[in-house]
Amino acid sequence: MREPQEPLRVYVVEDSTIIRRLLASTIEAAGAELAGQSADAPSAIADLSVMRPDLVVIDIGLKSGTGFDVLEALQKLDRKPSPIKVVLTNHANAEYRRMSLRLGANGFFDKSTETAQVIALINALAHEKLRRFDLPAAAARSAPQDQTRD
Repeated sequence: MREPQEPLRVYVVEDSTIIRRLLASTIEAAGAELAGQSADAPSAIADLSVMRPDLVVIDIGLKSGTGFDVLEALQKLDRKPSPIKVVLTNHANAEYRRMSLRLGANGFFDKSTETAQVIALINALAHEKLRRFDLPAAAARSAPQDQTRD
């Protein structure tokens, strides 16, 4: 018997309580798991050095440190597979975008205009992870049976 598939595990690095709550409810509604959250870079770095989330959503401006510090720490960990790293920030300018991508971010979103895209991404990744688990079982159910006769 197969083990149940683990849900998408998401870690949120965000100093805004409102945005953290929005992301937490989105993660839960998508069937994913909020693996952890932090409002500052040092706590996030400590958590992420021992955790293995599938997705990390990172704000640039934090209570202490920056999202760049978190991205750099994740880059130094050099985990395989590496988590998907998405920046969601109010500091959505070209320089910060370039720096985020250089430090290993897979996506960069403007909090004031693109939060819905991050929510859609969380939903898509959560459903994709569950769908990947269901495909082999579905394929096995639909595979033709060997009907050779003696």
